[in-house]
Amino acid sequence: MVRNKKKIVVVGGGGFTHKSDKDLDDFVLNQVNKSDIEIGFLPTASDDDIEKTDLFYQRFQSKNLKLSHFNLCSGVNGFDEWILKKDLIYIGGGNTFKMIELWKRYNLVEIFKKAYEKGIILGGVSAGGACWFDWILSDSLNKSLSPLRGISLLSGSCTPHASDNNRLEQFVIDIKNENLPEGLAIDDGVAVLFIDGIPSEVYSSRINHDAYYVNKHDKFSLKTHIKNLNG
Repeated sequence: MVRNKKKIVVVGGGGFTHKSDKDLDDFVLNQVNKSDIEIGFLPTASDDDIEKTDLFYQRFQSKNLKLSHFNLCSGVNGFDEWILKKDLIYIGGGNTFKMIELWKRYNLVEIFKKAYEKGIILGGVSAGGACWFDWILSDSLNKSLSPLRGISLLSGSCTPHASDNNRLEQFVIDIKNENLPEGLAIDDGVAVLFIDGIPSEVYSSRINHDAYYVNKHDKFSLKTHIKNLNG
């Protein structure tokens, strides 16, 4: 039996919930290697915003796609059965802290880990992308940018929206001062594919937008870091 590769797609910002970057959504979808695909959408970070859910259905309407969503803010009964039948889970943006706290309160983190180990692709934008890391630079706790614990499916730290210079500068400072471990800064309009926990591909739908690897001493394009990892 061939083991499924474990995939996570982290989107820095944009995509269908922002009515932009259509090819970015396609990049996420193309990670599923089958024709009839079941996609589940979680708008938890936006308090189950119906507008974002409607945008999900509008964007992915297709005879080859089976779409559904789950409003976790209303209740969690049946969530494990729902998620484990999917090929791809896409998590929308919003308040990272509130979303992770809800997951912890109802012991959903273990369900996400089970889905990941099973080979279900986990994707998401902003809060829905950064949540998988050990640590996140987030403004969801007290409106100022500060470190926030993630759920540790991916090692290191992450900040989405790195095309915001203030956010990128704070991320670099926090890593330099050891308030955050080294990690990735991802611009809006950019997705990073992780395979078995390793960054494997950077896709950008916007000119001059990129993802960056940041450590205590330097910041450079993640594409360079991937080349180094691959020898």
